[in-house]
Amino acid sequence: MNHRDTNVLAIEIIVVPSDPAACDAMKRTHSMRFKLLKKILKNFGLLSQALSKFNDDNGFFLSSGITFNILINLIPFIMLLLASVGAYLFNDEEVLDYIRAYFRDVAPVLDPNIMGTLMDVIQNRRIVGILGFVGFLWLSRCVFSSLRTALNTVFQVEKRRGMLRGIGIDLLMILLTGILLFVSMILSSVITFLQSYQGQIPVAIGPTIQWILKYLLPFFLTMGMFFLIYKIIPNERVHFKSALKAALFTGLLWELAKHLFGWYVIYLARYSIVYGSLSTLVVFVVWVYYSSTILIVGGELAYFLEEDRQHE
Repeated sequence: MNHRDTNVLAIEIIVVPSDPAACDAMKRTHSMRFKLLKKILKNFGLLSQALSKFNDDNGFFLSSGITFNILINLIPFIMLLLASVGAYLFNDEEVLDYIRAYFRDVAPVLDPNIMGTLMDVIQNRRIVGILGFVGFLWLSRCVFSSLRTALNTVFQVEKRRGMLRGIGIDLLMILLTGILLFVSMILSSVITFLQSYQGQIPVAIGPTIQWILKYLLPFFLTMGMFFLIYKIIPNERVHFKSALKAALFTGLLWELAKHLFGWYVIYLARYSIVYGSLSTLVVFVVWVYYSSTILIVGGELAYFLEEDRQHE
């Protein structure tokens, strides 16, 4: 044995503990690390399969159908929101501030001129409120119906729901979506309240509370919406864990895509050269399309997570 081999042997003797309990603890640690690494690699494999299946299922085509229905439903939804919330809970300026913040968060780059149009809608909310309610109720069914069609394709569902049951699921999703949006508005009000009393909140606690309310809880609301979509809408039993993992992945991917898309529009894209005054609308449509694509990719991942769970 040469000098180099002796050094290696000495190092190995020093590293390996003589205590049996310490040896067992080290083995458990290495085993846990190996299992974690194996799980990560396995999830990457599932993601690769999901992307491949997304292409096989014509995922971009499914995303365009969802985008079309969302865009049709957007105006009636805003009408309903302004008619109900603006009439009873908040004044015009508060509703406008929330809508501005909402679009700033959902669509990273949006022309402020659209706020003028929204103010016109606010001023006429008593007229459009009833029409918006009826339109929102019906067109929301179209949105969730298109989601159901897309996710049934993703989950390879052969037996579809009956018409009445499908309508019931759509109405349930409308109700749950409304609850999530209402909670979002309440959180926005809480943030404003905390900011107004910032001087009376302890320095160590105040910023933490505001960070949780401003970033963490809204993310969980978004993730909760994805979870409900993957768990309830497909005509297929999706386990809680599978839907939750897919929702977490989709929420994180959506947040990342939101920031990347905002950077792209600001520094690289030149939509105004081609579309002129319509560039704002084009940017918003493209973002909704990207969001729909991310939702379908998350659905594909949920499919493989569920398949993997059933084969364990």
